[in-house]
Amino acid sequence: MSMAPALGPDKARSKRSTQLILAVAILLSLAAVGYVGVHKELTLVVGEETRTVGTLRGTVKDLLAQEGVELQEGDLIEPGLSTKLVDYMTVTVRRAVPVKVVTAGSSFDARTARDTVGEALQELGIEVGPLDRVVPGLGVEIQPGQEITLVRVIEEMETRQVVVPFTTQRRDDNDLPRGETRIVRAGQDGLKEQQVRLIREDGKLVKEEIVAENVIKEPVTELVAVGTVGVLSRGGRDYRFTKALDMVATAYCPTDTGGSFTALGLPTRRGIVAVAPRVIPLGTKLYVDGYGIALAGDTGSAIKGNRIDLFLDTHKEAVEFGRRRVKVYVLKE
Repeated sequence: MSMAPALGPDKARSKRSTQLILAVAILLSLAAVGYVGVHKELTLVVGEETRTVGTLRGTVKDLLAQEGVELQEGDLIEPGLSTKLVDYMTVTVRRAVPVKVVTAGSSFDARTARDTVGEALQELGIEVGPLDRVVPGLGVEIQPGQEITLVRVIEEMETRQVVVPFTTQRRDDNDLPRGETRIVRAGQDGLKEQQVRLIREDGKLVKEEIVAENVIKEPVTELVAVGTVGVLSRGGRDYRFTKALDMVATAYCPTDTGGSFTALGLPTRRGIVAVAPRVIPLGTKLYVDGYGIALAGDTGSAIKGNRIDLFLDTHKEAVEFGRRRVKVYVLKE
């Protein structure tokens, strides 16, 4: 069996050197290949600043640490911190601004990087109900230092039973003395059921609206008789009257009538007076202060409204009477 000739010391060293150089070259080549595989070019937006950066880091969080970007409460990072970086990715840090939130009578300060009021409230975990009122509106763009007010609005339906008070009807009673009353029929309250919509804002009732009602029991009107009969004392006699009128009186005499008959067909005489039938019906018994007992038995073209014309026996009496104001009492039959 033949043996390979042994290498000399110099040749052995030369061979080892060649192998070492080859290994280093391979390592450098592999390193170069690896570098090209992990180095990435990205766009980094921080607030209003935009810059292009290169990195060997693996996640968004690592990139921000590399660039010295310090995060503050409420800042919004897109994509998220754990997202793996890839070439030409855009990483955005939206800086939060301070806002004040007022709700249910209390307030607190917060920071948000969201675009609108609605997004900010959602981020803060504040749910907005369908009837709630937000000032400014949910779609309004957030401004630094903005105050956001949320009013909790609740609508409720309530059933109520409500008393319907009875009314009172008064009517004249010519059998009762003036000033006296008598209950002819007692009144009774009714009852109705109402469906009421209640609107509360932050727990405070701000509106009531009756949406439906149904009368369960009708009220009974109370009837009250009112005495109209007064007592007039004249010449030692008492006269019962139902009405007292302030009237303007004139006088007429046989010369004025020529002995004619009255509107009731009665001959003209003392005690017959002319009236306006719309004020005092013909045939009504009267007592006229300063004249005495009379009967509304005639009319006249000049007698209108609260006017009365008294028959006197002579022309002289009529002239002396002239025109004056008198109290006229409508006597009870």
